[in-house]
Amino acid sequence: MQDVVGYEIDVNDLFNSPAKTEDVQKNDNNNTNDKQYSRISKFGRGKMQEVVGYEININDLFNSPPKTEDVHNNSNNIISVEYDNPAPEGNDKKGIEFSRLTVFLKKYYRILLALILILVLIQIEITLLVVLLHHGNSEVSSTTTTTKIPTTRIATHNFEKTSTSPEETTATSSTNLKTTPDPGDTSCGTRRPYTFLFAYSNDLSSETVLDSRNQFLLNNGITKFSWYGSVRFDTENMDIQVYPNIDNFRATIQNNLPDPNQGFQNSSIGSNVFDAIEKFFSNTEAPVCGSIIYILLKRYPNEADNSRLVSLIRYHHSIVHVVTSATPSGGSQPKTMYSVASKTNGMGAFESDQNFIRATFWLPFYFTPDPIYAITIQVSGSGTIILPDFFRPLTGTYEIVITYQDHVPDNSFRNFILHYVNPYQSGNFSVDSESVSSYWHGNLVRQGMVTQEVNTKMSLDYNYSGWGVHSLQIRILTDIPLDDWCPYSD
Repeated sequence: MQDVVGYEIDVNDLFNSPAKTEDVQKNDNNNTNDKQYSRISKFGRGKMQEVVGYEININDLFNSPPKTEDVHNNSNNIISVEYDNPAPEGNDKKGIEFSRLTVFLKKYYRILLALILILVLIQIEITLLVVLLHHGNSEVSSTTTTTKIPTTRIATHNFEKTSTSPEETTATSSTNLKTTPDPGDTSCGTRRPYTFLFAYSNDLSSETVLDSRNQFLLNNGITKFSWYGSVRFDTENMDIQVYPNIDNFRATIQNNLPDPNQGFQNSSIGSNVFDAIEKFFSNTEAPVCGSIIYILLKRYPNEADNSRLVSLIRYHHSIVHVVTSATPSGGSQPKTMYSVASKTNGMGAFESDQNFIRATFWLPFYFTPDPIYAITIQVSGSGTIILPDFFRPLTGTYEIVITYQDHVPDNSFRNFILHYVNPYQSGNFSVDSESVSSYWHGNLVRQGMVTQEVNTKMSLDYNYSGWGVHSLQIRILTDIPLDDWCPYSD
């Protein structure tokens, strides 16, 4: 036999077209037969005997390794095919293994996808279980560390300002009040009587304390209270005294006037007014729910964070009013107690010691002790703020009280005009720097207001020099309390 020319098989051809036997071409001399087989012959080159073509089953290529077929001799002397030299090592084996993998994947890919999906779902379930267990542990820990002082009602303010100079600032405001109150202390309602606490610093003069006490006693509003308490703070030892009658209240203050020998001897020591308020709320004799606390402050506290104290006061639906000395005896935080008053619907006055008596008269805890509208706003420069609407279900006379600075008064204040408008009337409350002198140079002013049973639009025009930020307390009060507690303002 002549040498047979070897050629390659493309494995893909096995699937793309049926195997076939090529025609054997003869040369001119008919001495030699060059047999060229395509797509069905074994890889390799070697000596071959004369071969008769035979049929190949494609499945046999994958189910069993190639083998030499025995061919029976026939009348034409057909003999068996033998390969003298095997194909190059590895080529045939790799092709067959690849083909087996392809068939396997085609046959079982659905099962493999199902297994992969099951494994993914199992992993997701395990992850969710771990997260749930961790969350459960967090809930358990949170329920075992509760606080006795909840956070209560808040008023929020959003401002948009444009400015062309430090002297002129135009502002618009949208102020939202949280009208759903926290239930807090349920031991009392909004109707009086309440407990009144008179708290004074040991650093004040006896004259200042007595003048303020007497001013309180002279007002007819004292009949609005059922219990009276007093405490002298800024001493090492404080003692809260509470009585259901006014005479004992008068005598207790008289017998516990400021004593410099019992006070703090260092101006760096801050006031312990926080302790005095907390001690009042821990007393078991007088009811504290709905109480009004009046503080005469000479020494500033050193604490800047008052959040815990504010939460305690709010929980008991109480109000704090404070008058702060313009000449402090110590401490470092002049605005802390003003902030406490702001966040409990109270008022914060800054006065010289001799004018504490006047502040005691002007602060709203006598004839109109119940706030029905309370907001605190931040202003700077000049502008206009649109305030929350005011609505009162009953026609009557109310009192507007405003603090126009949150510190000892300076020359930065120029004027403000509070506007209120409804379908039946319009009015305003106007104060300028010249008229302030008639209020003994304090920071607190008030004016009466008559309104109908309608919604009243409110706005404030203000004018300050420079870029200093001023916190203004705006309150409308009445002697007829609401059915619900007035929302607190920040």
